[in-house]
Amino acid sequence: MNKAAIIMLMSALALPFGAFAGPGGPGGHGGGHGPDMHGPMPGHRVSILPDLATAVMIGGLTYWLVNGTYYQKQGPEYVVVERPAAAPDSTLQVLDFNGKRYYVKEGHYYSRDIDGNYTEVPRPAGL
Repeated sequence: MNKAAIIMLMSALALPFGAFAGPGGPGGHGGGHGPDMHGPMPGHRVSILPDLATAVMIGGLTYWLVNGTYYQKQGPEYVVVERPAAAPDSTLQVLDFNGKRYYVKEGHYYSRDIDGNYTEVPRPAGL
């Protein structure tokens, strides 16, 4: 492979990761929420989200959740927004499996009823 092809390949692989870096770079404090938090600030815009982004419906609105950061689609971009007040406990991991939504914390699985109450459930078969 010639040098130009290698440079193009490396650029294509690095592009998605660079799109999420804040002003301080990956893991830097420039784009964080505070001294102990890393991640983009509300208002930060990106054109693509990683494959691990999860669509969540909260209060009738669609949000995209990536590593604890909430995005909303505005035109062709995704904009970082504040955590919705009705969002699940931020320490719970959202897991969609076999058409059902589960919330996971420290190896325990929970479902959520229509009133917003969480109930512990057995680990889903197949996980």
